[in-house]
Amino acid sequence: MNKISFISAQHVDIEFEIASVVLRIAAYLIDTIILGAYLFIVFMSVQFDDFFTNFGTWLFFMLLLAKLPWILYQPVMEYLTGGQTIGKMALGIRVVRLNGERVGWREVITRWLLRGDFLWISASYFVFLIPFWNILDTFIVSLSSRQQRIGDSLAGTIVIKNKSSQYYKLSDVLKIKSHENYIPTYLNVVQFTDEDMIYIKNCIQHRKRHKGVEIETLLLNLSDETARLLGLGEVPKERLKFLETVLNDYVVLTR
Repeated sequence: MNKISFISAQHVDIEFEIASVVLRIAAYLIDTIILGAYLFIVFMSVQFDDFFTNFGTWLFFMLLLAKLPWILYQPVMEYLTGGQTIGKMALGIRVVRLNGERVGWREVITRWLLRGDFLWISASYFVFLIPFWNILDTFIVSLSSRQQRIGDSLAGTIVIKNKSSQYYKLSDVLKIKSHENYIPTYLNVVQFTDEDMIYIKNCIQHRKRHKGVEIETLLLNLSDETARLLGLGEVPKERLKFLETVLNDYVVLTR
């Protein structure tokens, strides 16, 4: 299971699992089925011969209604949705930059040009190169440590699973403390939300797993802000223990 780490906006190291070759092929097949269904509907719904007697006009509308959506589907979808097509959405994967940021037009177009789908615009035999190009891409992805195809390598992108392997849900927070024989220290914690507590728990876990100036600064700022919202005159010296106490108090007082 290959993984990649990104530094979040809060300077926290977040780890994601890299999408496998199988997932990427499955997403591609889903997209192909959807586009195939769209083309079938177009051909069945529009009787071009009844409307256009001029071959040039007929060819123009065929390009506009059939080929163009197929050609532009991937780049437009990935740009508008932040790295996903319908197939990728269904399987919970997305394209991101190597630093974890959202892909832009440069990355999207580079991936698209090196995927070969634009060859569908040609009426020549170039379209028969697409399957061979896809096979080559799949082979390269299987050999790459980051599961990157040619387009990914040149665009500086990678395909990851949406969920971080270090993401904590509310159920994880609720397990942190038994309600029995526990006396809360900070009664004002009830003003916080479940999302606040999930964030605090994530920060605590990252601090325990990773050392560094950035995570220490984050912990410092988080404890300062938490103490301010609780109305404390000063922040407790043991900041990590302070945040853990806040977390425990919240569970006991709100559950």
